[in-house]
Amino acid sequence: MDDLREIRTVLAKPEPSPEVVARRRGQLHAAMSGRAPRRRTRLLLVPVAAAAVAAAVVVAVARPGGAPPAATTARDVLLVAATTAERTPEGSGTYWHITVTVGSRPPSEYWYRRDGQFWIKGKGLKGGGKLFRFTTKPQPFTLGPLRMSFDELRGLPVDEDALYTRLRSAVAGSGIRTSAGAPSEKELDGFAVETLISLVSEAPVTPQVRAAAYRALAARPGVTDLGESGGGRRLRVPLSGGDREVVVDPDTARVRDTPVWVPLTGGVAFTDGEGVTIDAEWTDELPAE
Repeated sequence: MDDLREIRTVLAKPEPSPEVVARRRGQLHAAMSGRAPRRRTRLLLVPVAAAAVAAAVVVAVARPGGAPPAATTARDVLLVAATTAERTPEGSGTYWHITVTVGSRPPSEYWYRRDGQFWIKGKGLKGGGKLFRFTTKPQPFTLGPLRMSFDELRGLPVDEDALYTRLRSAVAGSGIRTSAGAPSEKELDGFAVETLISLVSEAPVTPQVRAAAYRALAARPGVTDLGESGGGRRLRVPLSGGDREVVVDPDTARVRDTPVWVPLTGGVAFTDGEGVTIDAEWTDELPAE
C-alpha cells in the first residue's frame, strides 16, 4: 500500500491519572466478581479522550440491600486492557516468538528477526514439524493488506483514530473481494477489526501502538461484553464474516481466545468452533532443529 500516507495526530489526548486508572480497574473487577464497590461521597471527574468527550462515564454504586453493580461494558474491559498494554514493558530479544495453539492440537511456532528472516515449526507447516527457515525480502511483516518492514510496523500511529483510519483505508484500497464480490462497508470494518486483533495479540508493535489498537476496538460499535470466561472477559466482536467471540484478559492485555487471527506471514485464519490461544514474546534463542 505505497499510496497510503502516514496520518499525523493533530490533537493530543490526555492520559488518565494513575488514580483514575486504579479506580477504573477497581470498578471493572467489582463488576467482574459481582461485588458492589464501596459507596463514595465525592464526585470525581474522569479525563476522557478528545474523541470521546461526549461519552458518559458509568460508575457502579452500592444500593440498599446489596444490589449488584451495573454490568461491565466491553468498553470498560478494552480501556483497562489498553492501559495495561501501555504500561507493560515489552522486553527485548533477537527473535519475536509467536505460539499459536488451536484447541488441543500441538502448537505452531514462529520466530521473526528484525531484518526479515523468520523460522517456523509445527505439524502441518512447511518443514513437517521441524524448524524451517524462510529467506524473505526486507518487508516481511504482513498486517492485513499492509506489508511492512519492522521499523514501519513499529511506527504505526499511536492515536486510536489515526490507527483505525490507516487500517480501514488500507483494507478499502487493497482490492479485497468476498464470495459476493466487493465487500460492503460493514465487511470492510470487519476486516479492519481483524487487523486490530492481530495488533493486540501477535504483532511486535510498541506498547503504545498495542494500547491504541485496544482503544480503537473499544470505540467500535457492536462490541459487546458477554461476561467472565476463560481467564478474562468474553466479548462479541463484529468481524468480516459476522459476529464472533474473543476473550481478552484486561489485567495482562492478552487475547486468551480468538476465532480469527491475521498471521504476519499473510492471509487471515479462521477456526470453526475451536478456540485459539496466541502467546508472543521476545527471545534470544531458536530451538534445536
